[in-house]
Amino acid sequence: MKIIGMDSSGNVASVACVENGILVAEYTMNHKKTHSQTLLPMLDQIVRDAEIELSGIDAIAVAAGPGSFTGLRIGAATVKGLGLALEKPVIPVPTCEGLAYNLSGTAGLVVPIMDARRGQVYTGIYRVDAESAPIRVLEDQMALSVEELLEKLAGYGEPVTFLGDGVPVFRSLIEEKCSVPFSFAPAHSSLQRAASVAALGESYMQTGRGVPADDFKPVYLRKSQAEREHEAAARARQAADLADVADMEKEMFSDAWSSEALTDCIRYPYNHILLISTEGEIRSLVSAEDVADSFVVGEEEQKTAGYLIYADPTDEAELHRIAVCPEYRRRGLARKLMDELLRRAATVFLEVRAGNEAAIGLYTHSGFQEIDRRKNYYHDPEEDAVVMRKG
Repeated sequence: MKIIGMDSSGNVASVACVENGILVAEYTMNHKKTHSQTLLPMLDQIVRDAEIELSGIDAIAVAAGPGSFTGLRIGAATVKGLGLALEKPVIPVPTCEGLAYNLSGTAGLVVPIMDARRGQVYTGIYRVDAESAPIRVLEDQMALSVEELLEKLAGYGEPVTFLGDGVPVFRSLIEEKCSVPFSFAPAHSSLQRAASVAALGESYMQTGRGVPADDFKPVYLRKSQAEREHEAAARARQAADLADVADMEKEMFSDAWSSEALTDCIRYPYNHILLISTEGEIRSLVSAEDVADSFVVGEEEQKTAGYLIYADPTDEAELHRIAVCPEYRRRGLARKLMDELLRRAATVFLEVRAGNEAAIGLYTHSGFQEIDRRKNYYHDPEEDAVVMRKG
């Protein structure tokens, strides 16, 4: 079996070929070049020097993550392109497993630590002695602080060998706080090597762990900094929007929804709030689990002039509230909100105070018909509710 291995999960770029348990060629570079500049030329170099026919390989093994977000994406794009072009499967090898396998045959525990920034490491706890065939995962890949990792290792009470680019970053902390015997891997086996990825890939291929190239996805463990910043900005925007709606509720309704009620409302995916700007642009205030996708960070914020709240737990929607601030009325904003609701839902029910002639006129113009009345349904003041339906 012939396997090409690639690792671009950290600063190191590495490409290798392993055939039937023998390392045929390896090219590894730890230098300040982007992986997009190095991976394919390195592959070309070993293919030419070792006279490898790419059409004759069985699969492409890749360090699947965690690691550098950019590096993982470049590696994923490279192996997916090769896999699709050559019609070969991709074998995802967890980055920390590949690192640990650098020390195959080492007694005790092997613990890779990759600098994950923000005081954390990507790590796992492994055995790679002769009985591990080829590697035994004691604790799978995780992101945590070095202090937390050392507490875990204290519970094992065994000698540990550390390796990875987190060693120079956290070496002094490990030397100070590690309570079990420990050592550090030598330079030639401390960082990522495609030879280890390819060798593990050969073993994993035999157990059916290859996937179609188009199905391969990197493993990130954590969100990228850009995603975290986007989510934080989106949550701040959502909070500001909810505050605006709560203020308008107090201004326009005697039975105003509180901020807490609005926040609770959007926890459920079938509840929706549509916001309309003074310029007539409509956008959704999305549910909490979708908040990271609620808007494009940096978009120009416009003043909210009104809103619409509805629920669609079934095929039929129910309008809970529609309102436009007094100073922005008679601009067709409420009509735009209603049109948007009717675009989203084929059947809509609503209740309205019998004395709210303006609202009833809007609903009637939009095609709603009265189907029932609820006597003295509203209070403060007491008033009938008109039940209306469209669709």
